[in-house]
Amino acid sequence: MTESTLLSAFFDQPSPWLAIALAIFGAFIMGFARSGIGASGFVVSPLLVLALGGADGLAVTAVLMLPSSFTGVYQHRHDEIASLTKPMVPAAVLGTLIGGLILWRLVSSGELSVVHYRIEMLVSVMSLVYIVVISFRKRIANAVHVKGTPSNKQLFGLGTLLGMSQTVVNSGTPLMTVFFLCFGITKERFVGAQLMVLLVQNLVKLIPLILLGFLHIGNATAAILLLPLTFLGSWLGNNFYKKASEKTFFGLYVVLLFIGFVASVLLILGRDIIFR
Repeated sequence: MTESTLLSAFFDQPSPWLAIALAIFGAFIMGFARSGIGASGFVVSPLLVLALGGADGLAVTAVLMLPSSFTGVYQHRHDEIASLTKPMVPAAVLGTLIGGLILWRLVSSGELSVVHYRIEMLVSVMSLVYIVVISFRKRIANAVHVKGTPSNKQLFGLGTLLGMSQTVVNSGTPLMTVFFLCFGITKERFVGAQLMVLLVQNLVKLIPLILLGFLHIGNATAAILLLPLTFLGSWLGNNFYKKASEKTFFGLYVVLLFIGFVASVLLILGRDIIFR
């Protein structure tokens, strides 16, 4: 097997070294944002799809989410709340299967270039939606404030939507964040449950990605080479989370949202803008 095949996710791009630079940055941000800021998919997914294209970007992002998921669960292992995870884990698996069917429909109903374009548009539009949702999370929570605790049916519905979104566009945590805030559940209480559900979902979604040909040796190798950067980002992000002041924390959060916004807009305008 040739080097170009093993690293086709990088070297099949119009400008391989620019793609590699963006992918390196995205891999680091993946770990840092998940462990230090609490934002990840809706920032990194459009960035990596911008770097590597629709199918490869989707697959590489999915693989890079695994170490940050494992690290996050370990770091918050004492925060997990079983009453929240029990209904959501099977729901997330169901949502992943539905998301896999959506991806299958995308793959089976168009040429490769059309498939890439559809994925790029889905990732960019949904990322912009989630950026808006997370930016106004407190206002939304105050407007939709619900008394009591979420029922198992509500948690199951949330988990299903999360699984679908995470499979199709590699993002969806703003759904969980706003949902729990609407019930007055603080991040300190739900973050452990959120990370556990995401870990299970991130593992299960590899199955449809492999079966549909999204994840293959060419982009899996690229993802493996980027993994150390994600681990480094996770370590630095966790240290940042412990030491940063509220002003610094919020400032960097805004920067990450801006990065996700710019990457999403560039995807909508077309990758040709940066790969000329």
